[in-house]
Amino acid sequence: MEKERIEELERKISSLEEDVAKLKSLVYKTNSPRPAVHAPPKQRQETAKRPAQTVAKSSQAIEEPVDWEKVLFQTWLPRIFIFVFIIGVLWGFKAASDYGLMNEKAKVVLGFVVSIGFAVTGHFQIKKSRLLLGQVLVGGAIPILMLTTFAMHSLYHLAGPMLAFMLNATWIILGIAATVFYRSQALGIISAVGGVLVPFLIESNSPNALVFIGYETLLYIAFLYVAVKQKYSILYVLSAVLLNLTLLIYYSFVGNNGVKELLGMAILIQHLCLLSSFFLSKSVLQIYAFTLLSSLAVTYGWLLAVFNDGTTTLVLLALVIIYALGAYAARSSKEKFEFFITYLIVAVAFFIHQLVDLREGVILYVIQGLAVYYIAMTYKNLLHQLFSYTIYILSATYILVTPIEEVLSLPTLNWLIVLASILVFIWISIQKTEEDEHDTFKIGGSVIFSILSLIFATEVTVAGTTDLSANIQTLIMTAVWLVLSIAAFIIGSLKTFKTSTYVGVGILFLTLFKLVLYDLPFIPMAIRALLFIVLGAIGLIISRLFYKKK
Repeated sequence: MEKERIEELERKISSLEEDVAKLKSLVYKTNSPRPAVHAPPKQRQETAKRPAQTVAKSSQAIEEPVDWEKVLFQTWLPRIFIFVFIIGVLWGFKAASDYGLMNEKAKVVLGFVVSIGFAVTGHFQIKKSRLLLGQVLVGGAIPILMLTTFAMHSLYHLAGPMLAFMLNATWIILGIAATVFYRSQALGIISAVGGVLVPFLIESNSPNALVFIGYETLLYIAFLYVAVKQKYSILYVLSAVLLNLTLLIYYSFVGNNGVKELLGMAILIQHLCLLSSFFLSKSVLQIYAFTLLSSLAVTYGWLLAVFNDGTTTLVLLALVIIYALGAYAARSSKEKFEFFITYLIVAVAFFIHQLVDLREGVILYVIQGLAVYYIAMTYKNLLHQLFSYTIYILSATYILVTPIEEVLSLPTLNWLIVLASILVFIWISIQKTEEDEHDTFKIGGSVIFSILSLIFATEVTVAGTTDLSANIQTLIMTAVWLVLSIAAFIIGSLKTFKTSTYVGVGILFLTLFKLVLYDLPFIPMAIRALLFIVLGAIGLIISRLFYKKK
């Protein structure tokens, strides 16, 4: 029995010794000698080896220095000088042509031979583990093939537009295949840039908008698929930017001419492709999420430019429905769900902007800001909180700076809704935060609500008393402020709104200051006396009630 206890104790000590060794390797990143612990020789020997391995792996992962020689001479040197080489080849061809050393057909053949030589040499360099150099050489073959085809078609007229287009399309397909085969994002980028330029390199007497836009859209879908499949983030973003840039350049040259709808369809296809790639991705990639968000804003800009108001409204409504369905379908993934809510918020904002005039529909943005704030506080999402603050503050500010010219008017209604929304804002904050933060929201919100209430009451009173004399206006204004003070105190007497009591007292003091500093010169002595009596009586009654409650 005693022997078993000793063996059990030795096993525990050995286990603790291993844990201590691992902690030391993580904290100090060094293979420091451990204090002697009585353990079986075999276990002690194994334990001594494990920390050393852990330290080696840890130091290799964390403290591996940057090999600047590799970065400069293996990565960037070939990338820079491949362009220098291509420029040299072009100048060499021109010099040979100027001196009569080479005819046009020979230059075309030589161009194809050089590009094939680049591709073959790059392939063997990759097989010999010189990956970066090999990828650059293979990538350099693509623009040489395209430039040779361009010269054959546009400069030397040795090929018609159909043959030149088919050849360039073949080079792009080869570039895509090489991108996948060699797993090189650089090849994909070169092929994408070259592919976008192909239509601009083909001369045609009767250019077809459908062919151009259809080609650019299909090319984008192809490179998007490669980028998603190979997880190439730069190619993913660049292909989207290139499509928008190409269509924008085309639109600037062609103008309307019946191509607006085609451009709009291409942009919508791109946006739906980005949406699908984000929704179907197994993990949430930030680059996918933010590219889709940027695409939503760019797509709305295109919709305004190429579609009429009715079509734009219908498309935005469809996007709102799609994003709502996406949020529902992605509810099991917290990150995807939150991003879809973000897209839905932006899409709804665009839809509101498209549906109603800003002056008439600004209150809808206030309501949207409140709804977004509720969602943000429910799911504790900082991005949504920033969205809610931005939407709410901008829309509320627009309402607050709009003057009230008539008592019964849309600005008056907007003001009332803003005041009510502040109370809802406070309620949401209290419901969704810790108890120790409740007083902050109550006090801060109550102060803001009180100040805005005074401003609103003042504007409405001025609008409703424009035809009365200055003395009557002053009296009515003071009476309104007193009513607000009493109302705040009554509300504050309820347990739920204790802060309103202090707000009521604050308004009472503001009314006193207004009387003393502004109203006195404009009102007769008798009315002045009456006002001070009423104000003093109200103050004494409130004080008495405070005393009674205490």
